[in-house]
Parts: sequence; structure tokens; C-alpha cells
Amino acid sequence: MKLFKTCTLGVVLGTMAVTGLVQTAPVQAQGSSMSAATPMPVSGTVLRYYVDRAGFVSAMDVQTADGIKMVRFTPTLAQSLTTMYPVGSTANVFVTMSGNNVYLAGTGPNMPTPSAMYMPMTVTDLDVLKSEPYIMLGSKLMSYTGKLRGYIADPMVGDVVAIVIEQNDKKTLVRVPRENRLLGVGMASARSIPLTKNADVLVFGYPEAPRYGIVSPYADRVVATGITVDGKSLGPLGFGPMKKRKGDTLLGFDLNLGGFLGGNSPEEVQASRMGYSTYTTSVPTPTP
Repeated sequence: MKLFKTCTLGVVLGTMAVTGLVQTAPVQAQGSSMSAATPMPVSGTVLRYYVDRAGFVSAMDVQTADGIKMVRFTPTLAQSLTTMYPVGSTANVFVTMSGNNVYLAGTGPNMPTPSAMYMPMTVTDLDVLKSEPYIMLGSKLMSYTGKLRGYIADPMVGDVVAIVIEQNDKKTLVRVPRENRLLGVGMASARSIPLTKNADVLVFGYPEAPRYGIVSPYADRVVATGITVDGKSLGPLGFGPMKKRKGDTLLGFDLNLGGFLGGNSPEEVQASRMGYSTYTTSVPTPTP
């Protein structure tokens, strides 16, 4: 599968010209010193799966005899894991530790050999969204419309790196072009466009290259070349800084992809503060 990695050449009529070298998709999981650690067995009931800020299912909560463990894994394993261990089933896996984080090392009752161990993620979901995106060779520029449902911002500097739009109950993740991001300027401007929930959004862009084995609540992922919100084109200062306040989640408007409503477990609340939302196949009805 041949892909284009986009790189900006200029802005023409609200869209950016893209070109690139034909190459394969980047590897998201790489080796680390943790790969030398001896995997430990974990067995228990799968309580839920989580979606990260990049829009990929990449973690699960497992109820074990000594408490609930959040097990993280590379997104390309999500399809096989959710099939092998659906919510409510018993998972038998091996994990490694790095600080307080638990990473999947293997599945099944037998310890994986060093060469067969799953490698932990060495990049964050935010790193994925901030990196140069890949599109399929020969992709055509397309338009997308919908209501603004949420955004993902870098909590350190407030740059909005992606927005979420919805039309006909279908959610789309839109990656904001680098030249339309504040990039740490740290101040609002009359030239930046405010983010208002349910605003009308028009996007021009390319479908992002598909990734093997992923599971996501988003029907589409778009590499935007131009974004218009309520009739106003996004300029070089983008949406302005979106500073995280104490107690906020890392997902603007909470996105409502599966939670943060009344009755959520302490584990889900804690996960939301780390940028995760609970993965569900349907959009929940908000609590009055």
C-alpha cells in the first residue's frame, strides 16, 4: 500500500497544496528497555475499552482479583483484541510495566517469547495528531459538512490539533492543518475563530490513509486543507488558545463519545482526565 505523507507548499483559495514522497506508514510502536522486562500474567473480566485523543481504541480496563487494571496497547491490535476479548468476557493476557502504566505484551495463557512480545507505544496520541498525516496515493480532494461536536487541543500550549464534526449520526475526526494552528503563540486574536458547539462546519480535505487493525468511533478521518466555521474561513491563527482548566477533560465539549455523564465509574473519570473516552458503539443519551 503506497501512501503520501503531506507537506505544505502554500495556501490557495483556502486549501493547501500537498505533495510528498511515496513511503509506507510510520510505525507507532517501537522497542524500548521495557521489552526486556519479564511479562506478568493478568486475568480478569474486560469491563470496557477506551478511545484515545487520536480517535483509536488503545486501552482496556480489566477487573482482576487485585483490582482494576488499565491495559494499554498499540491501536493496530484493537480489532483482534475486541474480537478475542469482548466486553464482559475473561481476558488472559501478559503485560509489562513502565512506572504506573501497564502495557500489553501478549495474549493467551502462555508467556510470549521475547521475539513475539507486543511492543509498548513510544509516542502519545497527541504526537500522532501533531505529526504529518498520510493519505493514499491518488486520493481526491473532498468536502465534508457537519455540526461541531468537539475538539482536541494540546494542553500545554492550547493549540487545537483536531476537531470533531457530526452529520446524520456519523462522527468525523478532522485534523487541523499545521498552518492553521496557533503553534504556541499563547494569545487570542480577532483573526482566530472561536469554537462554538453545534456550529456549522465545512471542511475541504483528503481521507486519511487507513490503518490496519484499528477500531474507532469515527466513520471518517480527514486531513483538512481548509476549514470554514459558520461561514468564516480558518486563518493562520486557527481557533486561538484553548487552555485546560482545573478539572476539565482533555477533550473539548467532552465529545460525548461514550461518557463523562452521571453514574460513570471512578476509573472512567480518571481516564477522561488522561484524554480517554469510553468506547461505545452508539452515542449515549445525555442525562437531564
